[in-house]
Amino acid sequence: MSERTVSKVIGKPDDLNLELFQAIVSGAHMCLQQCGNCGRYSHPPRMYCGNCFSGDYSYPEISGAGTVYSYTISRHTAEPAWQDELPYLTVVVELDEGPRVVGAATLPDPATVKIGQRVHVVPEKRTDDFAYFTVVFDTDGAS
Repeated sequence: MSERTVSKVIGKPDDLNLELFQAIVSGAHMCLQQCGNCGRYSHPPRMYCGNCFSGDYSYPEISGAGTVYSYTISRHTAEPAWQDELPYLTVVVELDEGPRVVGAATLPDPATVKIGQRVHVVPEKRTDDFAYFTVVFDTDGAS
């Protein structure tokens, strides 16, 4: 019997999400949509700013730094492609720029994760139009 290779599902973004992911993968850095009028960041991207209703926006590079807002530890999965990653974390990160994003992380001991812990969100390019958000835990002891 031959071994079957199982791959993770790759998203196929469109419209504003496509613009965001193309900005991310083109520079291999974290980006967010930012209003050209008032400067507020948005995620997910939107056609008009939720603060000033401007339709002027761009996708500048951001630090990716933030804090753990919420998380869950997955110890079981029905998706074969994630079996080797168990246990893994799904983390909601509140970015220093304001919006929250969801990413995945693997840690030797997921029980050490704390709300408010400092992290960085790093894009992991999968195609020219999509990247996973990977959460990297800061090791400097700050929380």
